[in-house]
Amino acid sequence: MTGSSHHIAIFGRALAPKAMALAQRAGVRVTTTDSYLRGADLNEFMARERPDAIILRLGEVTDAAMACSPNLKIVAKHGVGYDTIDIEAANRRGVLVTIARGGNTISVAEHALALMLGVARGIAHLDARIRGGHWDKATYLGTELNGKTLGIVGYGAIGHALANICKALGMGVVVYDPALPASVQIYHPRVDTLDELLANADVISLHCPLTPATRNMISTPQLEKMRKGAILINTARGGLIDIEALTEALATGVIGGAGLDTFPAEPPQLSAEMTALTNLVVSPHVGASTVEAGERVGVLAMTLVLDCLAGRPVDSAYVVNDVISGRVA
Repeated sequence: MTGSSHHIAIFGRALAPKAMALAQRAGVRVTTTDSYLRGADLNEFMARERPDAIILRLGEVTDAAMACSPNLKIVAKHGVGYDTIDIEAANRRGVLVTIARGGNTISVAEHALALMLGVARGIAHLDARIRGGHWDKATYLGTELNGKTLGIVGYGAIGHALANICKALGMGVVVYDPALPASVQIYHPRVDTLDELLANADVISLHCPLTPATRNMISTPQLEKMRKGAILINTARGGLIDIEALTEALATGVIGGAGLDTFPAEPPQLSAEMTALTNLVVSPHVGASTVEAGERVGVLAMTLVLDCLAGRPVDSAYVVNDVISGRVA
């Protein structure tokens, strides 16, 4: 594809060097936004640049944005969560949508563990206290993960990896995933309802997609069913949790703590009540942001885009919508 006139827009910063090298060798033009684009700014960018492909790191891809670039053939998510892409519009417009399935599995699982430990041992709170001139050795008590039960909601690749890590730490594991066929054998106990998992786990970690059925799946009724002192972890999609309900539950001691890497809107506007919580650990959606995952995901996303633009078959294992790649190449 040397000398190609194709144009790829990366929503966010440039990809890992190995991924960018693939684009250079293919002779495609690459534009980066280096920031979030929404609304009029997004539409203006699309109308001006008219990309043939988008690699989505930050922000969203709406129907209106797609309409501004009629030659758009593929939107490749730099990751696995695609709720910020209008799939219905992509289907209607013949735009292929792909995800980098498996590329960031270990990084996200390790980040979920880091949040667990951060909450259980109060690391962020104690760090801030020491920086403020306090020494809480005589008064602070954390809690161990060893011997506790981890409840995993969504047993895909990341949930599976986290289960293996936590099993090695001496944790028990219980799984809830209604999308997982009963015929699929797993090596951890399964429960049939979310309520059953909430009642039987000390740590709950969310690893499911955001859909109309899962939006706010953790709200006041679910939080009240959790064990006293339980920890809630979310490295999946921010909309899975009712943030206001979680803030109240953390402030009143309904649950013990929470670790969040994702939020319903990003960047989030955290309330004063939320930022004051000492039993909450937050990070800016960086679960997949490691050198190793960045390289794997970047190379995969770029490969899928280049295959599509060159008219080569796109591996269906990474396609999430109903468009056949051959029709849009």
